[in-house]
Amino acid sequence: MKHHIPCIQPKAVIFDLDGTLLDTAPDIIAACNATLEHYGFEHIDEELARSKITAGMRELLRLAIPQDKQDQNMIEGEMRDYFAKYYTDNINVFTKPFDGMEQLLTDLEKAGIKVAIVTNKYFDMAQKVLSKYSFYQNLSLILGCDSVSNYKPHPEPILHTLEHLNIGPYDAVYVGDHLNDIMAANRAKVHSAVAMWGYGPKECGNPNEWHAHFILNSVDELRQLCLKD
Repeated sequence: MKHHIPCIQPKAVIFDLDGTLLDTAPDIIAACNATLEHYGFEHIDEELARSKITAGMRELLRLAIPQDKQDQNMIEGEMRDYFAKYYTDNINVFTKPFDGMEQLLTDLEKAGIKVAIVTNKYFDMAQKVLSKYSFYQNLSLILGCDSVSNYKPHPEPILHTLEHLNIGPYDAVYVGDHLNDIMAANRAKVHSAVAMWGYGPKECGNPNEWHAHFILNSVDELRQLCLKD
């Protein structure tokens, strides 16, 4: 259903990464399956994995392994480390930007609108996956969960980004697909926008109850929000 999206013309657009800017789920699931296979377990059901893709490596392993066969020390330690290494080594095999996103980033740059990334992914992983794309050189800042003391839903990474960009809260919009994104954005007093094309709406309940300023059904609606015709 189409709905009116006002144009707020922000000075900066701050993006979540997984499920907002890039569709990273296929590579996360592939790494999970490689780990399970290595330790003698069956692959995770893809639909189940996609319903919990933001829950983290350990949680995906717990979802996949029958409870009576789970060794928590292995999941917390050796298996999680194997998962992380495999994923880092194969981080951009199937990952791709959501449709229309690369053109939007190009057009934001042309319009003089700054673009930053605030993600709960580790910084090294975020930088590695982003560095493959031409828009990487135009990013003003990348913050991972280990870049600051507190990560989303705490507002610290967004507040740090505003300070780095030297702009006020209402000059920025934070776009994310997860409830934690919207909570962090609202606490930082920036415009908050739900990316309905991402993973969070399947994981975190009804986005209409997240108290976001905007609910965006497509990348095109994000374009309407940020750029004049």
